[in-house]
Amino acid sequence: MNTAARRAITLGAALVAVVGMVLAMLFAPRFFTGEPEAFHTPASARLAENAPVTVQDLDPEAPLPDAGVFTAQLDAILSDQPDGTSFTAQVVDVSTDTVLYDKNSTSNGTPASSLKVVTALAALDVLGADTQLSTSVWLDGQTLVLRGGGDVLLGDGASDDSAAKGYAGLATLAEASAAELEKRGIDSVQLWLDDSLFDSAQTNSDWDQSLFTSNNIAPVYPLAHYAGRVSESLSSSYQSDSAQQAREVFAAALGSSLKVAEGGRGIYEGGEQIAEVRSAPLRDVVKHMLLVSDNYIAETLGRLVALEQGLAPEQAGSAVAAVASTHGAQGLSLSDTSGLAAVNQISPASLTTVLRSAATSDKAGMRELIYSLPVAGYSGTLMHRLGGDTTLGLVRAKTGSLTGVATLTGMTLTEDGRLLAFSIFASQPNGTLAPHKPIIDQAVTAIRGCGCRT
Repeated sequence: MNTAARRAITLGAALVAVVGMVLAMLFAPRFFTGEPEAFHTPASARLAENAPVTVQDLDPEAPLPDAGVFTAQLDAILSDQPDGTSFTAQVVDVSTDTVLYDKNSTSNGTPASSLKVVTALAALDVLGADTQLSTSVWLDGQTLVLRGGGDVLLGDGASDDSAAKGYAGLATLAEASAAELEKRGIDSVQLWLDDSLFDSAQTNSDWDQSLFTSNNIAPVYPLAHYAGRVSESLSSSYQSDSAQQAREVFAAALGSSLKVAEGGRGIYEGGEQIAEVRSAPLRDVVKHMLLVSDNYIAETLGRLVALEQGLAPEQAGSAVAAVASTHGAQGLSLSDTSGLAAVNQISPASLTTVLRSAATSDKAGMRELIYSLPVAGYSGTLMHRLGGDTTLGLVRAKTGSLTGVATLTGMTLTEDGRLLAFSIFASQPNGTLAPHKPIIDQAVTAIRGCGCRT
C-alpha cells in the first residue's frame, strides 16, 4: 500500500471517530451509558421537552486554539499551590495531533484510576470488543465442575441481557446443568470449583492493606457475582472469596433439582462440558468498568490480557503497558491495571496518546472506548462534577483519586468545535486524598470554553 493510500485510510478513520465522538457527546446522557436511570440526571432537567435535536459533523476548518493564548490561560489555573501541590498536563487536538498545551507532560506520575483508560484500550485491542467470557459446567462421572473463565459480573438469578451486570446468571447455568443431568439419570453430584485461570494472582504486593479494609478491592478470582461484591449494589462490601461464593450460589440453585455435595477446588482436567453461560460483550463490560471505576473488573481484564499474550496473570501490569506501547505510549511502569498501586507510573502525554489512538482507530470496537467514559454532570464518577452550563454533557473523562493524587483524562469539544484530548495530574506531597479536584475541573472548563485566539 502506498503512502497516499495509507494517509487516506488514516484520515478516514479519524474522521469517522471524530464524528462518532460528537454524536456520542450529544446523546451520551440518554443513549450511551448503559447504566440504570438512577445514575443519571434526567435530560429533561436541562433541555426543553420539545427542543429539536440537530446533529452536525465537526467542521474540519474549525480554528485551532492559539497555543500561546491557551497556555497563558491554563498556566494561570494550573500553577503550583501553597500546599506543595504541582500539576502536569497535556492537551492535544485529536484530528491533527497538535499539542496545544504542555506542562511537563512527559514526566511520569501516579495515574490512579485514569489508568483504567489504558486497561480498557488493551482489553478491547487484545481480547476484542465482541468477546464474551465463558462460565461453564463440566461432568466427569459423579463430579460436576464449575469453571470460571473471567466473567466476574455473574448474577445470582436468571441471565439478563439488558445489562452487563447479571448478563449471565448462575440460576440459568444451574437450570441448564440440571436438565442435562436429568437426561443422563444423574441425581447426585460432587461440585468441584475450578478457579485456576488466574493461578495464585489474587492480590498484589503493591496494594496497601488499607485498600482491602476500605472496601476498594478484594482478592481477584476468574469468576464472581456482582464484580466480587456481596450484592448488586455498588456500596455493598467485597467478598474475601468471590469464587467460593459463586459456587455456593450455583449449588443452592442446582440443589432444588438434585443432591449436591461440595467437592474439591483447583485445576480440573477432563470431563465433558454440559452447560455454559457467557458474559455481556466485552465492550459492555469495559463500559461498565469505566463508568463506575470498578477496580475488580479492571484487575480481571488485565489478567485476561496477560493470559492472551502468553504471560502469567501476575504480569498483568506489564502486559497492559506493552499493549499501550504499541499505540505510542512511552515509559510506562505498571504494577497493576486498576490504578490502585501508588507505584504505577505513566505520563499525561501517554494517556492523551492512548485516547487519541482509540479515537482514530480503524477498529470500531476500539473507538467505543471514548463513548464509554463517564459524561460530565450525568453519569458515573463524573455525575457530580463539571455540571456547569458550558460543560454539562460535553466532557467525557476518567477520574482518578488516591492519597496525594488526583487525575482527570478525557475529551471535550472547544467552543469552536475542535475535539481535544486532555490529561491532568495533581500531586501533593502532604498526602491529602485527591487534592485540588476543583482546580482540575476549572482547567477542563477553560479547555471546553476555549476560543483562545489572538
